[in-house]
Amino acid sequence: MVHRRLGPSGAALALAALVLLAPAGAAGQGNGGDGWTVPQTPWGDPDLQGIWTTDWERSVPFERPVELGERADLSAEEIAARAERESILLADNKEDRNRRPDDPEAGPEHWYEFGDRTSPRTSLIVDPPDGRVPPLTLGARSRYIDPSSRLGFVGGSMGDGPFDGPEDLHLADRCITRGLPQTWYPSAYNNGFQIIQSPGYVALLYERLHEHRIIPLDGRDPLTPAIGQWFGDSRGRWEGDTLVVEVTNFSDRTNFRGAGATRRLIERYTRVDAETVRVEITIDDPTTWTRPWTTVVNGIHDPDYWQVFEYACHEGNYGMRNILSAARNLEKQAAERAAAEGGR
Repeated sequence: MVHRRLGPSGAALALAALVLLAPAGAAGQGNGGDGWTVPQTPWGDPDLQGIWTTDWERSVPFERPVELGERADLSAEEIAARAERESILLADNKEDRNRRPDDPEAGPEHWYEFGDRTSPRTSLIVDPPDGRVPPLTLGARSRYIDPSSRLGFVGGSMGDGPFDGPEDLHLADRCITRGLPQTWYPSAYNNGFQIIQSPGYVALLYERLHEHRIIPLDGRDPLTPAIGQWFGDSRGRWEGDTLVVEVTNFSDRTNFRGAGATRRLIERYTRVDAETVRVEITIDDPTTWTRPWTTVVNGIHDPDYWQVFEYACHEGNYGMRNILSAARNLEKQAAERAAAEGGR
């Protein structure tokens, strides 16, 4: 799939018009060590604003390898090995292909966006302590999941088809949504997100797949359960220096690892120091998993990652068109072979 990055996205401009991007004001009560305190907006909320990137956690696996048990961090030797792997992936395409011609992961530099540091984390999942997704319930193990409802990059263009029409490809292939919580997890590129605040609202813009959210903080009631949305319905509140957001009302046309409209998320956003915002996401669906579970991503401020660019997914969605046209060509070839064999 080809994406043209031409300039600031329309979503970014719309968000800027809806909410006021304000500079940091006086310090708050939280302390990140070394005398640093959480900054506040002019109206007194903890200041989470800025452009952040999770590029540096791209190499962190979603689930922890079983052999690492409950170990949350790599050893110094393991971190060095991960850093070496990242440097190989960042090598020039020609050099990379010459050195590893049979490695499917070899590719041009612009395919791979890593940060300037290497994360020591062993998994994005932090709870359960083993860093693994909890077991599915009996009902979830027997549940049929429509492949087109999957979020992220499971199935769809990565599957075996059939590819009879656009609806056979998953939502990200169709440039509709990566969904929640999937959009938080770092992938090959475009791992930036922007937080904008105004009195009573927090807005989020994700660089990947043109997605954005506007979260009210005024204590309003959630939407009626009859209304489902791609990104669910978000309601936020402050608990000390942490923004807590409860997300419900997911569309039944989306599915994350077996959980559909019945999933519920609790997100916690915290400035842990001047350069880092921690995003903790607890995923709860008792109809799907035997217990709630939690992931964490850490967005950092990178001076080189100063702007969220347009993600022109629909305009450059050649991948879906090519998948469908290739399927039609294979069908044509099969029909021609059958006709030829029938005429013998």
